[in-house]
Amino acid sequence: MLFDSLQRPLYFITLVIAGFAAILGIILVMHLFNHQKTKNTVNNKILFIFSFLSIGYVCFALAEITWFLIFDVFQQLPSASMPDVYWVAGSFCLLLAFVTFSVFVHAQHGQVRHGLALFLFAAMVLGGVFYFLLKMGILGGSTTLGQDFLSHFYPIMSALILIASFSVYLFSDKLDTFKNNLILFMIANAAFLLGDLLYTSYITQEVYGLGGVLSDIFYIAAYALCSGSFFSLIFKVGDNSEE
Repeated sequence: MLFDSLQRPLYFITLVIAGFAAILGIILVMHLFNHQKTKNTVNNKILFIFSFLSIGYVCFALAEITWFLIFDVFQQLPSASMPDVYWVAGSFCLLLAFVTFSVFVHAQHGQVRHGLALFLFAAMVLGGVFYFLLKMGILGGSTTLGQDFLSHFYPIMSALILIASFSVYLFSDKLDTFKNNLILFMIANAAFLLGDLLYTSYITQEVYGLGGVLSDIFYIAAYALCSGSFFSLIFKVGDNSEE
């Protein structure tokens, strides 16, 4: 009962912070576009990466809004409905952004040791995700086809996004202006993965409980990290434009 009473306020906090992340992401992309037009100093790849990051978090914010409305108005947890359309679309946008970044830095600075480290990290993360899903009886355990697909999709997609963003750590010594900000995004991706694993677990078991509270806390932390990163980047881009 205690955990259930925390559900609505945690959902609302998640919604608000997700909205901040989306708005700040849009503002950053606008600054980057303006900076490119006036001084033509913004790399097209950078613009592409942050544009798709922004689109991804806008989709996530729309998902949080529709999720909260369904939960608050109809007093039920949405299952394989409109919020999932936004989350799926947003996940693909984030994956595209970080894969683009990973391919770019590997092409520019990659060595055999970087590829090996990325492979080992991918094996560890994906292995851990599949072990968790099997251990919790989630694989094949959902009651509907849509929910069964999403139970697989969210953790695996979040794992792939985290793996792609691991290149931020591998090439941190090659990054200058955006180093700390990209590391924050990578940490946020780890938080999203943990949130997705716990979310999938409690949705499948249909019990909010401690797992639901921890899931929402991880989501809040992830959105907060993204918001902080976007906020910092806006000032960095603004400072560069004045130079």
